[in-house]
Amino acid sequence: MADLLEAELEPELRAFVAEARRHWPEFAVSDAEFAAYVRERSGPGGLPLVAHAADLLLACACARGIGAAIEAFQKLYEPTVRRVCSRRRVDAALADDARQALYERLLVSHGEQPPRIADYKAQGRLEGWVATAASTTLLMLQRAATRRREQPETSATNELPGALDPELEFIRGRYKAQLEEAIAAALSDLGDRERTLLRLHLGERLSIDTLGAMYGVNRATAARWLVAARQSLLERARAAMRASIGSSEEELESLALLLQSQLHVSLARRLT
Repeated sequence: MADLLEAELEPELRAFVAEARRHWPEFAVSDAEFAAYVRERSGPGGLPLVAHAADLLLACACARGIGAAIEAFQKLYEPTVRRVCSRRRVDAALADDARQALYERLLVSHGEQPPRIADYKAQGRLEGWVATAASTTLLMLQRAATRRREQPETSATNELPGALDPELEFIRGRYKAQLEEAIAAALSDLGDRERTLLRLHLGERLSIDTLGAMYGVNRATAARWLVAARQSLLERARAAMRASIGSSEEELESLALLLQSQLHVSLARRLT
């Protein structure tokens, strides 16, 4: 029975693959691989509409991590994502965060979990599917920003840790400008995801659970990413301080303590 069903579907499947190839002949996905991908996303009524064949091949190639497909996807749907941001009238910083989070979620695998683009089943146009994903991401960010505005503002002075000992107070006063420059340089050297995660968490005050939902990962993974981003930033800032002032190891250790104690406040101020 299974062989008979397969034989019945084969001509239609061949036509579906041929239509997809007509639009994207360059993607390094074999016909057999794409045919299996199509079968996995077929419903009780049979294959998806042939009108969406090219969209499904593009999604398949992106899910496989093929560079040409990812580049084509971003070039093709960047105007769609920007249009969604424009309609919701969000500021440039929030729009950039949303785009970064969206592309990370749709196009990057996390461990054994495939990119979310693999969830596209060609039940409609890929452009509409991407627009919906962009709207959802933006809505989450806007809700977080609204909650943040509704919270009473806490001054940077109140957020500072308790009084430092006299030696650290002296070093902080002496190297205040260098500390700020080191943090700024470290931020600019971070990867897009690290910088976006820190901004969303510290600047927009998104919870770890919300970040996990945005990026399509569990809470533990989102928390691990944040810890790694903060550690990377701290190490880069320490290296920048070492290069700029050339102090003794003892003084550099004191500066490292200052960086750790005031990093959150400095980042929150810079990332808002």
